[in-house]
Amino acid sequence: MAWKLVLLDEVSKVLPDAPLKGSDIRVELPNASYGLPSGQKLGPLTFAFDVSAKGFIEGYDAPADVDAAGVVGEASSDPERLSPPLVFGDDQAWLKYAVEARVKAEVGFPLPYVALAANGDVRVLLADYHRHPQGTNARAALKANAGELRLPLLTSSLEKLGVGDAISFQARGELSVTATLDWTDVYTTNLQALTKLLSASTMVAFEAKAGATVSAKVKVTDDYAVIFSRPEAGKIRVQVKKVVAREAGVTADLHVEATLTDPTAALAQVERVLEGLLSVPLAAFESLMTKLETHTLSEAETKVLRIVLDRLGFQELEAAPTALRQAWEKLRTEARTKVQALAEAKFAAGFRYEYLRLREQTTLLSTVCTDAQAQALHPMLVGGDMSRAMQRMQAEGMTLEQCLLKEVSKESQAWGFSLRLGSWALGGNDERNLTQVVQRNSLEKEAPQRISFLGVRRYTGTLLTPYAHWTADFKADMSEFRKSPTVADFDLGLYLLLRRDARKRSEDDLRQSIDEAIVWGALDDAEEEEVLKRIREASGGKAIETRVELKLDNRTLRDVITHAADPDAPTVFARALARALPWYSVPSRDRPAVRESVYAGLWRAYLDQNWSAADAAKTAAATLKNHPLVGLFAHTEGQLGNSMLTFAEVIQKNPGTVSKWRDLRAGLLDLRNNEQRSPSVFAGAFKALSQSWAQSFHLKASGAFFLELASRGGNGLATVERTFTVTVPDTGVSIVFSKSRA
Repeated sequence: MAWKLVLLDEVSKVLPDAPLKGSDIRVELPNASYGLPSGQKLGPLTFAFDVSAKGFIEGYDAPADVDAAGVVGEASSDPERLSPPLVFGDDQAWLKYAVEARVKAEVGFPLPYVALAANGDVRVLLADYHRHPQGTNARAALKANAGELRLPLLTSSLEKLGVGDAISFQARGELSVTATLDWTDVYTTNLQALTKLLSASTMVAFEAKAGATVSAKVKVTDDYAVIFSRPEAGKIRVQVKKVVAREAGVTADLHVEATLTDPTAALAQVERVLEGLLSVPLAAFESLMTKLETHTLSEAETKVLRIVLDRLGFQELEAAPTALRQAWEKLRTEARTKVQALAEAKFAAGFRYEYLRLREQTTLLSTVCTDAQAQALHPMLVGGDMSRAMQRMQAEGMTLEQCLLKEVSKESQAWGFSLRLGSWALGGNDERNLTQVVQRNSLEKEAPQRISFLGVRRYTGTLLTPYAHWTADFKADMSEFRKSPTVADFDLGLYLLLRRDARKRSEDDLRQSIDEAIVWGALDDAEEEEVLKRIREASGGKAIETRVELKLDNRTLRDVITHAADPDAPTVFARALARALPWYSVPSRDRPAVRESVYAGLWRAYLDQNWSAADAAKTAAATLKNHPLVGLFAHTEGQLGNSMLTFAEVIQKNPGTVSKWRDLRAGLLDLRNNEQRSPSVFAGAFKALSQSWAQSFHLKASGAFFLELASRGGNGLATVERTFTVTVPDTGVSIVFSKSRA
């Protein structure tokens, strides 16, 4: 069964009596001009055609002819981006015949598509592409095609595809992907959901063993097209593309949902989470509670129990063992729930971040297969069952040209806001890039837009050590489509990373890494020795990798932007510069808080006067010579060598600190003062902000600066993610350290 064009004389009049080459063919078909089957069954789905169905013909012979479905187009010059199924070139032109169908499902069967229009009428678009030589008369081509057009709903239509032809099915429905991550990656996102279970300012350390992974099915609802084309005899290319909605009105927030494929994987991790919260083995705590209930605690055990109860905020329950047991069981239950929610939130947020940055007509899936394989896939793909289609492809061993719907496994450590680093990572030693992606919610000329920005600045460093890397990831994206979006409509975020590659560490190296974690608030000064001990025990002298991460969500980053206008902002930045000075084993330099007290005044004066490195050395020596914490080190401060030890040497090795500070504040103020302006503001703001992310020292100082400004906002530091992760590659053990903050 197929569909036909009738009343050919009437339809022909709307096409030019001229060759397809150079003809601009964009015509709607009168309702009475085509004959359609009364209804077509596809499993539990019925596709109905009626007199209200919309139909049209479009012609394509050159790149100026744009196919909204992305089936016909220019060959891609980007090796990372696939060409469309039908590519302009040679003596080729195409006529596209399209018609709408209404979809209904049997009772009790969930409809795999959603309505585009507000009336709830679920419709899909069916299209048939016929290739012709460019010199073919348009009306003659119409007459040749009109007798029996292919219906994409029918598997049998695949047999009728000629080389260079295609059929497509466009709908709004659910797309899904299965993703797998290490638990370590999960713990570096939304960790405050767990740390809130503890008293304020309590350190936690969550340990994950090698192979401890978690998987989830992530789903998003969007408009997509399924395309079957024939590149050569005996082969069919199958593609799924992200496309623009055909009707206005799709303004809802992008909904992404994640569900763990095996919730027991989260339950298996709960014991490690509980031990991270307790800071003692779970069995040991259970034993202490039992002894409390039976009044058999020793003095030493009582001290340990009190430390744990203090962490949990259960101090007052020591005298009420029954109430303590009840409170503990409630916390255990809450922890189980939160661990699963934590993992699902990581997957959903990461996938949403990636998906908002996919351009229109992005190919989500592409494979070339045999006719028999395509016929097996056809009903699944057209019926909206993407997951089963992917399973079939995997079972058949089909080669995928591209697949963003495949299982996403962790090939490298997840970071920032993303689910998989590969899509957005920038290579090289010095990269800065701001990517803008604009999505429209319909084909109308002035359709509402949803815009996403991704700004990345990434370095491999040589100033600290040759194995240090740092990254700044600035994001701005919109949840909904808007006609004239402004800066205020964007959800902002900033992620900063300091990473040191795996290698054996000296005592000083370890303290330097821990010090960086303290500068960014993942730890406190008082915890240095405890963390150092944990690292030694976990590594056993083997090589370790460290990561310090700082993440500001939309609310917190907007607090930072607001307080960048505070009159004392230069003084705050001077304190941040002082805290960011390299760790050194002298009393004035071995703790961030002490460095702040000793050097903040010098940095404040430097920001005003912009001394040369030589003048900075002289001033530091004179200023610090009588400081009780500096002592003889004041003489060293007066020297200017080629290291990065002294105040003056840091200035020398990080040129332009004053101008970069001004740019940093100007970028923040640009965002603050232009809330109602167009998104074009982001380009200048990112350029200004990223000046301060060119050296690791400036990046460290920026993070410390953002933390202090964030603490002035209504959310304080409670929503700021700060983690310090230590990984031992030889054993696969990872420990994520963080702090509960009020």
